[in-house]
Amino acid sequence: MRKKAPFGLLALPLALFLSGCFVLQGFWIKSNTIAAGEKGTKAVFQIRPADLDNDRAHQFFLVGVDDSADLRATKGRWGVNQVFGGPYALTVYGDLFTTIGTDCDSANFDLSGITGFTWKGYATPNAVNDRNKSKTDVLVEVGIKATNSATDGDHEVFGVTGAWFDDGDGIPEAGDTFECLGSSQVSVNVKV
Repeated sequence: MRKKAPFGLLALPLALFLSGCFVLQGFWIKSNTIAAGEKGTKAVFQIRPADLDNDRAHQFFLVGVDDSADLRATKGRWGVNQVFGGPYALTVYGDLFTTIGTDCDSANFDLSGITGFTWKGYATPNAVNDRNKSKTDVLVEVGIKATNSATDGDHEVFGVTGAWFDDGDGIPEAGDTFECLGSSQVSVNVKV
């Protein structure tokens, strides 16, 4: 049985931009071993505002799994540590990865070039105010479940977080602006 590895061994977050939005501080899996068809585990994003500005943006989260026949992302919850108005359900946007397109591509990170993952997107239903809260972390959880037909083995889970600047209609779409503010990859072991 694999033991839960320390955060530093499993996740190496990469803060890509330092704007007035939430930057990834950590990304991990609560239980690194899960059983096929059972309850599953949670992928946890730990994020924090980057500065003291009164910026407001929707916060988005992408969770990618390397084999959708074995793993799937389920529900997402914002603020499970009861900060920034949480906890509350995140809105699911199945095509968010495609909608973001090349907005998150830079010299340091190429989101649109990541292949081999099936993505599920989530966002806060409203823009989040980060004014004067640069020392307050918020925890976001997304369920990870092994399917009933999952096979034994290690699987990769990729997490990306950032800001979505909506054009005012509450729907992520071309014409909106997206900034990726951190990414990380972790492993989960499925036991049959």
